[in-house]
Parts: sequence; C-alpha cells; structure tokens
Amino acid sequence: MYTDYTELGMDFFKNKIKKYQEKKLDEILFKIKFHQSTKQVLEEKMIKLEHDDEKIAKEILYHKQMIEIWLGNEKKLRKQMSENQ
Repeated sequence: MYTDYTELGMDFFKNKIKKYQEKKLDEILFKIKFHQSTKQVLEEKMIKLEHDDEKIAKEILYHKQMIEIWLGNEKKLRKQMSENQ
C-alpha cells in the first residue's frame, strides 16, 4: 500500500514537470518566432535603404544572437523532455 502512494506521488510530480516543460517550450518557440520575424523585418528595411545603417545592423545582429540562444535553450529542453519520458 505504501508503494501505491509513492507511485501516485511520482506520477503527480512527473505530470507537473511535463506541463511546466511544455509551457516553457511554448514560450521558447514564441521567442524564437519573435526574433526571427523582427530580424527579417529589419533585414528587409536594410535592403530598402540606399546606405547601410549601423543601428539597424546592430539590431539584426542582436536578434540573430537571440535566435541562437533560444534555439540552444529549445534543444536542451527537448533533450530533458525526452529523458523524462
């Protein structure tokens, strides 16, 4: 009988962790999409300009770096999620 409660408790925590990880994954994917779309808009704006704009170039670089960071976070989280199954 003791093991039944232990298993129920473990299932409860596994479900909580899974829901938390799914929520975090959704947030990460949203941030990736945000930075990708913002970077794309800035790149299109840069193409339309007749001269290079240093401020826009820095913003593009920033969004590129953020995409790389969030892709890394996504990879780590997906690995954790696969290990927990």
